[in-house]
Amino acid sequence: MNAALFGLISAAGLGTADFMARFSARALGAPLTYAVILFAGSIGATAWFLLSGLDFVWSVPGCGYAVAHGVSVASMCMLLYAGLARGPVAIVAPIVAAHPALVLVVNVMMGVRPGAAQWAAMSVVIAGGIVIARSAESHPQFTGAGSAELRTTILIALAACLAYVLLVLTAQTAAPLIGEVQTIFIARWSGLAFVSILLWVQRTPISVPVQWLPFVCLQALLDGLGYAAFLAGARTGAPHIAMVVASTFSVVTVVLAKIVLKEPISRQQWTAIAMIAIGTAALAGND
Repeated sequence: MNAALFGLISAAGLGTADFMARFSARALGAPLTYAVILFAGSIGATAWFLLSGLDFVWSVPGCGYAVAHGVSVASMCMLLYAGLARGPVAIVAPIVAAHPALVLVVNVMMGVRPGAAQWAAMSVVIAGGIVIARSAESHPQFTGAGSAELRTTILIALAACLAYVLLVLTAQTAAPLIGEVQTIFIARWSGLAFVSILLWVQRTPISVPVQWLPFVCLQALLDGLGYAAFLAGARTGAPHIAMVVASTFSVVTVVLAKIVLKEPISRQQWTAIAMIAIGTAALAGND
């Protein structure tokens, strides 16, 4: 199976799972929804680690960054789910998908010197994010609702984007120290512990209505498939192609919102979505 196909499977899995989060997060709440998904992911990560036959690497910095990675992933997903539950999807998903530009900004602050193509791609992504944020004011959902709801939705999306940046940076630091498989293993269980504490503090009942179990299990399966396909693509002869294609997951989410929810998407928003997708793909391809 080639890298492009792995990337396509990743984008389809993650994008569809994120779209489904609009419904499950509204019904169950973002923390509980992600707790179920994370529990399934933790079991899968444990099986993967045990079957890999790898020895556990006792590195304090590496394990510490892996824990931070897990908390960052959990925070990003809960914020993303909360933002998608509020909607509109065409505003939230592209803002979160702009994270590669911010990752590059942090790398620049750490001494990395991007080439002209990376600077151009980063500018396109940032411009697309600005267009998306400005277009939200005219969205029918916010008509008569005042600016408070709009600001809250955009802030949630921005917070998810920043959490995404943190999860990428912590993964980049942990993986060379303890390996990719152990990083995912520690991160999944750390994230589950973090979400469990949050649910305990919120006194949220740890129970999922029977009618929602098939839906959330399918969402967890698609989420796991997306990450597994991304990792598989990273091991091919052209990992950059897998990253380029997988980075368009937000477009899948937005298209599903258009088809299923009949969510109105203006030309301005389509233009911004295209800018973010193209800029993100260029950044991934030049990483």
